Amino acid sequence: MNIEKNTVCYTSEIGHNNFWYPTGDKVMIKEGCIGQQLSWIGGGNKIALRILKSCLVPINITENTTKNTSPPNKNEFTVVWIEKNV
Repeated sequence: MNIEKNTVCYTSEIGHNNFWYPTGDKVMIKEGCIGQQLSWIGGGNKIALRILKSCLVPINITENTTKNTSPPNKNEFTVVWIEKNV
């Protein structure tokens, strides 16, 4: 799934029954990055994407955004959530 540059998305946290849920912490996706849409539920109006950490830029600096963007290893993936209408 190609993503428009500067798309704002939300980091993940592990919650009830070890499921992943979106947080309120925002990161931005760099231009030219590709994410894989996951068939996950529980994000409300958001969909889950598997994406390389190196494609993300934190918007607000928190422990969660730092953990999800660092280290920017080329082969390390994380899960972020984008609005369904994006």
